[in-house]
Amino acid sequence: MTDCAEEQEMEVEALLSILMDDMAVVTGSEAIAGATHAPCYQIVVSPLGDGEEEDPDGDESQRARLGLVFSHTPNYPEEPPLIKCRSLRGLFDAELAACKSMLDALAKESVGMPMIFDLAQAAKEWMRDRAGVVDVVEETPEQIQRRLEEEAEARLRAMRATGTPVTKDSYREWVEKFDAERALKRLRAGQGEPRAADEDADGGGERRMTGRRYFEERTAAQLEADEKAEGEEEEDDFDFGDSDFDDSDEDLIEFMKGGGD
Repeated sequence: MTDCAEEQEMEVEALLSILMDDMAVVTGSEAIAGATHAPCYQIVVSPLGDGEEEDPDGDESQRARLGLVFSHTPNYPEEPPLIKCRSLRGLFDAELAACKSMLDALAKESVGMPMIFDLAQAAKEWMRDRAGVVDVVEETPEQIQRRLEEEAEARLRAMRATGTPVTKDSYREWVEKFDAERALKRLRAGQGEPRAADEDADGGGERRMTGRRYFEERTAAQLEADEKAEGEEEEDDFDFGDSDFDDSDEDLIEFMKGGGD
């Protein structure tokens, strides 16, 4: 037994132990014409992996099955094997030709080492792409945490890039704050009130006002103004007594006592 024949036998044994019922000998029309050196084996290729189930709402592409038939040549693996693609369900001739072309190119690149399992995996990937099946990757808790943090950072960057959306409520709130601040500035300008000690040292302007603070400051200013006004009225409103006039003002005194009659 030559080295090539020994490698071929070992490869077949390994494939049967891995693929089990998905690999079997085929003959007749299912076999490859002109394959005389070794038996023809067919590998059933599905677009679904182990544990995956067909989507009940999916199309027919997930139910398609490919028959990958191969036969070793005398000098394999130092030369490509014989390959044939068959439709076991739902595949068209043009698709079979495209798949075989892809496998032939891969076989030429893999000369010098056993390649049947790699060809079967490439055929499976082709079937999955055709059916639109997406691989589901199980994440560790650390990977999940890192992914969530990255998604949060991405959302924050997007918010910073676009700004905060303006709604009716947010615009009305802004207008109320702006009017309160402007009214406070006018009030301070009219009374000559010094700038607040907590204003920015760099001349950054007034602090933004809450409605409560504006009301308290305006109320305090109004009370102070009312007290000043009442004091001025008290100074102007005083009683006249006899001692406030000299003797030369007797006529005026009589006039004041008589109510001006």
